[in-house]
Amino acid sequence: MLSSTVHGSQHIIESIYATLVRFGYQVLCSHMGTVYPKPGLSPEESCLAAVEECDFFFGIIFPHYGSGITHKEFAKAVELNKPRGFLAHSHIPFLRTLLRKVMYDEHGNRTEFKLDKTTVLDSLEVIEMYNLAIGHGLPLQNRLWTQEFSKYELDGSPFIKTLFEDYPRFEKDLNELKNGK
Repeated sequence: MLSSTVHGSQHIIESIYATLVRFGYQVLCSHMGTVYPKPGLSPEESCLAAVEECDFFFGIIFPHYGSGITHKEFAKAVELNKPRGFLAHSHIPFLRTLLRKVMYDEHGNRTEFKLDKTTVLDSLEVIEMYNLAIGHGLPLQNRLWTQEFSKYELDGSPFIKTLFEDYPRFEKDLNELKNGK
């Protein structure tokens, strides 16, 4: 499953989708119309059902939060302990570091700090999505790889190719995860 906010990032989502399909994957992606709209379920519920169905969850974190459905998809993937990977715009880890002292108290609890929308970040919830992605609060050995990118074509696309190009290897790795190896 490919999960991401869409506004302003359509070309990147479409590029990743096309690459994954070219490599032989069946990709669930609401922006591309490949998430099954289950009868009787809202779009949000259908997206969360897609998270349950997928074999691998791939999330992209942009500086724009959107409606919050992507955040719920991330949380569902973490809750279900889905095999997953993430790509994060470089603004996010930078801003997380910059804002850490005002967003969290000395015990790591979220403060009341709020931020007005800017062109760099429109919601602090994006930082919370990043925390989910990296496994913030987990022991180092349980944290997940989250690849940063500033310009997708230069430093995001190579990661996608490295991770997904060798379909047999990727399938073998997923099977090993499912079998507890």
